[in-house]
Amino acid sequence: MIKRLSALVALAAALVGLVLLAPQFNLTVGELPKADVLSVKAQDLKLVCPGGVYRTGGAAGTKVGSFEAIGSPEINSDFNGPAGTSMLISGNQLTAVDPAGRAEQNSILLNANQLQSIQTDGLSGLTGASCQRPTNDLWFVGGDNSTGRESLLVIKNVTKVDSTVSLQIFNERGLVTGSGMSGISVAAGKTTVVPLSSYAPKTMTFTTHLVSRGGLVAAWIQEKVVRGLAAGGVDYVSPSAAFATTQAIPGVFIRGSADAAKLMANADFSDLVPTLRVFVPGQKSATVTAQVLGSTAKTFGTVVRQTIAGGTTADIALPGLQDGDFVAIVKSDAPVGASIRLHRVVKSKVDFAWLSSAQPQSSKVGFTVPTSGISKLSVANPGSADLTLNLSQNGGAEASFKVPAAGQLTLKFAPGSKLQLSTGKSPFFATMIVDVDGLVSAIPVVDYKNRGGQVAVMVR
Repeated sequence: MIKRLSALVALAAALVGLVLLAPQFNLTVGELPKADVLSVKAQDLKLVCPGGVYRTGGAAGTKVGSFEAIGSPEINSDFNGPAGTSMLISGNQLTAVDPAGRAEQNSILLNANQLQSIQTDGLSGLTGASCQRPTNDLWFVGGDNSTGRESLLVIKNVTKVDSTVSLQIFNERGLVTGSGMSGISVAAGKTTVVPLSSYAPKTMTFTTHLVSRGGLVAAWIQEKVVRGLAAGGVDYVSPSAAFATTQAIPGVFIRGSADAAKLMANADFSDLVPTLRVFVPGQKSATVTAQVLGSTAKTFGTVVRQTIAGGTTADIALPGLQDGDFVAIVKSDAPVGASIRLHRVVKSKVDFAWLSSAQPQSSKVGFTVPTSGISKLSVANPGSADLTLNLSQNGGAEASFKVPAAGQLTLKFAPGSKLQLSTGKSPFFATMIVDVDGLVSAIPVVDYKNRGGQVAVMVR
């Protein structure tokens, strides 16, 4: 009996101690406890490059469903990490490794692009692209599946999580419907190549929207042209800038216009006219005005205006442009996406490039000039006031250049130069145009924002 009484006394004492020592919560019935806010460092900045150009059908060109990456592209990159950080290169992937999470993650820390000249049967031209930070939502205003043209959507998943991709394609009549446009599998660490002619056969004018679930992806459209038996160029369509009522397309560098005019007498070369492509999202139509502005008073541009139905894509020819440096400023009464298909003609040799609308840059941006060819930076200023561009090369002193209102500036750089560009409050728009032996490609200037943040954690 005494033992039982002693046990009861000890249990009572323990319960009293728990009550006295237990953490105190001020809770009111019907209210949730306040969440704790934790600071989280940004993930290591990871950039993915397209890799080698894809050849369809194997070496003989007859193997259905076969897509083979060929050649080794030139990767151009710049890493400016502080002490304790490093750059890791694995295949076509570059990562800024920052264990302590101290570095600001942007294109000053790490930037990369690739360039590849390819000369094989049925595949000839110069391809260039900025490497991408993986995402889950991309728009491509470009591509062509008409006779002699092939557009491949190259999707890379470098994460450790499988991804499922859905596509939407908008042509001149609106949304293209068909089976197989959703549930496209891109396994972790793998590349999936999708021929867009499977969904939009013999279609010249279209816009492609990619959405992924699961692992984040990087993607490009690779387009090639064959006229008869002769290769007529190859290049990537890079993702478009966000839709807006004002779009700027730098780098409309016309060369070989006289040679192009001679070739256009042949119907197979009728597409050598520079062409503006515009996509209008949503249901509301848009009235679009595009000004193509020259670099000097003697470089005459053009102006085009057209109303485009909502949910459709339109191609607008830009005839009459002679050799010179131009930019295009596209204004609309509703947000649109835009790009320009540009050809480079040297006698009978033809190549092309897709110039996607440039992303507005309002902070300091890093860019690496390719080590091959002749590279010129085209900077557009669609604003109503002059713009001062501040630029440093290879860590040297900063120089300033004026970009006129509603105008452009062209700057040439030595191969391999490391650039840092910035302006004041007004954004600038820039694209690098690269020429290698008369072949042309466009590499967008991109800033890679990768921020940390705060996460609210609630324990129930």
